[in-house]
Amino acid sequence: MHEQDLKKDKVSQLVLWGHWYTFFNMILAMLIATRYAATEGWPETLLGQAYFLSNLVGHFAFLGFAVYLLTLFPVTLLLPFSRILRGYAAVVATLVLTALWFDTLVFDHYRLHMNPFVLDVAATDLLALLNTPMLVAGPLLLLALQLVLANGLWKRLHRVRRRKLGSKVVGTLVVCFFATHFVHIWADAAVYRPITQQDDMFPLHYPATAKSFMTRQGLVDEDSLAEAERRAAPTKQLTYPLSPLQCHPHSTPNILLVAVDAWRADMVDEQTMPKLLDIAEKSHWFPRHFSGGNRYQNGLYSLLYGMLPAYEASLNADKKTPVLMDQLADAGYEFTLFGDDQLQNSRSLSAMFAAFNDQPEEAMDNLAERDIRTTDQVLRYLGEGQAPKFALVTYHAPAYYSTPVGSIGIPSVQADPRLNYAERVLYNQYRQSLHFLDSELDRLMAGVSDDTVVILTGTHGQMFTTDPNTNAQRNFSPGTTQVPMLTRIPGDQAWRAPHQTSHYGLAGSLMTRVLGCENPTTDYSLGDTLYQPPVHPFLVIGNDRYFAIRTAKSITMIDKHGEYRVYSPEYKRRRDAKLDVQTLLGVMEEGRRFLAR
Repeated sequence: MHEQDLKKDKVSQLVLWGHWYTFFNMILAMLIATRYAATEGWPETLLGQAYFLSNLVGHFAFLGFAVYLLTLFPVTLLLPFSRILRGYAAVVATLVLTALWFDTLVFDHYRLHMNPFVLDVAATDLLALLNTPMLVAGPLLLLALQLVLANGLWKRLHRVRRRKLGSKVVGTLVVCFFATHFVHIWADAAVYRPITQQDDMFPLHYPATAKSFMTRQGLVDEDSLAEAERRAAPTKQLTYPLSPLQCHPHSTPNILLVAVDAWRADMVDEQTMPKLLDIAEKSHWFPRHFSGGNRYQNGLYSLLYGMLPAYEASLNADKKTPVLMDQLADAGYEFTLFGDDQLQNSRSLSAMFAAFNDQPEEAMDNLAERDIRTTDQVLRYLGEGQAPKFALVTYHAPAYYSTPVGSIGIPSVQADPRLNYAERVLYNQYRQSLHFLDSELDRLMAGVSDDTVVILTGTHGQMFTTDPNTNAQRNFSPGTTQVPMLTRIPGDQAWRAPHQTSHYGLAGSLMTRVLGCENPTTDYSLGDTLYQPPVHPFLVIGNDRYFAIRTAKSITMIDKHGEYRVYSPEYKRRRDAKLDVQTLLGVMEEGRRFLAR
């Protein structure tokens, strides 16, 4: 019995030692983690600074305790020998802290934390990361420090026990952990950006949010959240544009931008949209054109900003309107939005549409008939007043397979046999909706004066599925990303583009050809224009949860956790394919170019 008591006392001592050893390593982890603040920048407000410090303590205390429970505590029970435990703990702590240190380097270089995707990239880009001898000497020095700490703490454990600081330390760490999560719930609902912009600063950090719960309980609603977005102070995450713009417009023609919700390029043919093809013969036609997103709002973002999806949240947080809108406003343009009076209430696009007036839309069950009414509004608007006008028109009938009541349509055809029966019905109904749209676009173009700049395109493609909220988000096939693009610029002859183009080229084209901007297009966008081959060998297409990198040889789809899949250009899965790391490095470099330094 006495021997058993001695063993329990020894295990108790080892557990106590393990707790304090973990605590001191938590402090080391917090010191290393201050490098993240050096990369992201110190919060500007006192509350943001207090949150950072509290989050630093609480988050790394939680991670440290989790590592202790998973690696050290079981060994304490199975092998209660102090020498073995101290050596083992020193090695584990060295590995964990070295991984954290390496993650700070990765974050500084890529603004991403380690995940499968980043590790694949880093393996090829090691020379850029391992540019300091400390990365080799550091782990050895850290191991020596850990051995000194482990042995010194064991020898002085009785002194630490006499101080009775354990409950105070634990209380402080627990308070910091829960306080930061409760404060983040408030900051997320109040759109307090000095706190919410720290969400991605630390690895494995998932701050608590309760928007859905508060919305269900009636504590907040979407309108109040959108209003909070508009009231929130702008941040300073980006340098956009990179240099002051020098623009000298020679004339100020009206500009009409028509963005069709869910318009597939491969469905434009003589039977479905003959009138559009006639218009294309007299205009600038871009047969190999891609959206910058595979969803409605992401497509609009890429059209007006010409920036990668990685910048979307930061542009909104900085309250940066597209430079295209800024320069048009300086030239005296007024902005009006037709076809969707909800876009300005979108929290993620509030900055983009800040300059627009909207035309109220009467609620109608039939979206095709609402599109007809939208055309009527646009034609009246363009025929009134003298100020130069920028009209953004959205049509939605194809996205919902809608046609007007009493529409005759066109004969059905044999759908792709790979579609199931329900999807084949959607395929033919989609054709009917495009045929209706063909007539509506023809009516719009016939009513627009010849001295108006006109752009007709789609926000994204369409996937014939009965589960659009999940499958469509991660589908980056040509059917969901390739869209028609047609422009008509007064005085220009008909032309057909021989090269691939994308939505990223519209802003640069209007800035240079209409507004006479002298800056290189890379100062305010990806750098593409519609009239030259792409600047980069890749095309990035994204949404809120996924993004894809399209090249001539592959399409790589990556989710926010770093998991990826590689497809052929025809979107057939390549299970044995590896990442094209050089292309990924180019994408990541472009994704850092506008970050504030």
